[in-house]
Amino acid sequence: MKLKHIIFTYLLFLTPIMLIANDFTNSIGINFKNIKSGSYMMGTSTSKCTKDNPYTYENEYKNCMNTINKNETPQHKVKIKSFYIATTEVTQGQWYAIMGTNPSKFKNNNSTMPVEQVSWESVQKFIKKLNKKEKTRKYRLPTEKEWEYAARAGSDKDWSFGNDRTLLNKYAWYDTSSTHPVAKKEPNNWGLYDMYGNVYEWTSSWYTKNYTTKGEHQYRVLRGGSYWSYADDTRSATRFNILNDKQYKDYGFRLVRSK
Repeated sequence: MKLKHIIFTYLLFLTPIMLIANDFTNSIGINFKNIKSGSYMMGTSTSKCTKDNPYTYENEYKNCMNTINKNETPQHKVKIKSFYIATTEVTQGQWYAIMGTNPSKFKNNNSTMPVEQVSWESVQKFIKKLNKKEKTRKYRLPTEKEWEYAARAGSDKDWSFGNDRTLLNKYAWYDTSSTHPVAKKEPNNWGLYDMYGNVYEWTSSWYTKNYTTKGEHQYRVLRGGSYWSYADDTRSATRFNILNDKQYKDYGFRLVRSK
C-alpha cells in the first residue's frame, strides 16, 4: 500500500475536532475559540484609590474603597493553560438538541435565544450527555479564573473595551426586560460574544470570599451579569455566589472544552 493511501486511511479515523488545530464547531453547532495560555491580574485593583486629601472634609480614600466590592480583592496574578471556549452562551436550540426540553422563561420562536432557568446541577446533566454523544470527557464549565481571562481578552480595564461605560451598549444586553438572541452585539477582541449581560454564566468554581478563604463549598460562582443588571454588575471582575440547585430566568452558561 502506498504511503498516501496509508495516511488517508489513518485520517478517516480521526474525529473532526482532532483535524482542527484551532477553532472548531461541535456536533450541535457550538462554535469554540482556541484560547492560548497566558497570565493576567485577576480581580479589581485598589491602587486607583489615592490617599486622602487632608485639606477637604471628605475622606477620598475611604469613599473610593467603599465603591470596590471586597470579594474582588486582593487583585492577584493568575496563570492560565490553553483551552477552548464557546463563542456564545448555550442556546435554547443547543440545549434542546441534547436534553429534548426547553426550560427557558423567554421564548420568542428563536432557537438562538440563550437557554436560562437552568441550575448548576442541570447544566452538569447537559454536559454529561454531550460528552457521551461525542465520546469524550472534555466538555465542562469554565473555572472562574478561565472565565475572567476570556472576558478580559487581554485587557486590564473594567471591561474588555476599557473603562468607558457609555460603550457597554455595543457589547452587552443589560438594564433591559428580557434576554436576546446570542451574538447580536459586538464580540470582544478574542471573538467572544455576550461575555457581559444577557444571562449570568455558571462557572465550575466554588465561591470563596476574597479568593482566599478555604472550605466554603456551599455556593458556585456566576459571572458576567445579565439582561437586567446594572452596568457595574457586568464588569469582568464582578462575582456572584449562588447555590447549585437554584435556577432563575437569567441564569445560563457557556461551555469550555479541555485540550
